[in-house]
Amino acid sequence: MNTSELLLNLQNDSRSISNADISLARAYAMETVEHVPEPYKTIYSSDYFVFLYESFLEIQKCRSHEIVIQEINPEDYESALSSINEKNDTADRKKDAMNRFITIVHIYLTFIVKKPLHPVGMVFPGGLKITEDGTFYYCPVKDKQTETGISFCEFCICKDSEEH
Repeated sequence: MNTSELLLNLQNDSRSISNADISLARAYAMETVEHVPEPYKTIYSSDYFVFLYESFLEIQKCRSHEIVIQEINPEDYESALSSINEKNDTADRKKDAMNRFITIVHIYLTFIVKKPLHPVGMVFPGGLKITEDGTFYYCPVKDKQTETGISFCEFCICKDSEEH
């Protein structure tokens, strides 16, 4: 499969995400940071969700001639899907809605536009941010989060900030 074919698949999948699903996903995002102190609570719920939603809208508007067409490594693609699906709980409607939403967005960011899974400038505890230098993206928590089993960092285009 190439990036153009994947884009068409993601666009088709995005049509199955209703406004109700987006509301459920948003509610899930809010619940997961319920006990996180400000300003991180707002950053991780509101700001990050806006980034995801804007990326979702970008998927729907994107056209094949706007992207670099290249083959996708099937093992990397299957590994990303498997990682996302392992973290799902279809019995929890909010988490399931978030998972379906994130699957589309993360696959798009990872394999089609090759952008970080968090917005550039997003602040992490300690004031560290996702940055870019014109060539690469850097994340201050990539190496720390990759091994937690709850993140998708291993698929993110970012390099660890320590490599900068």
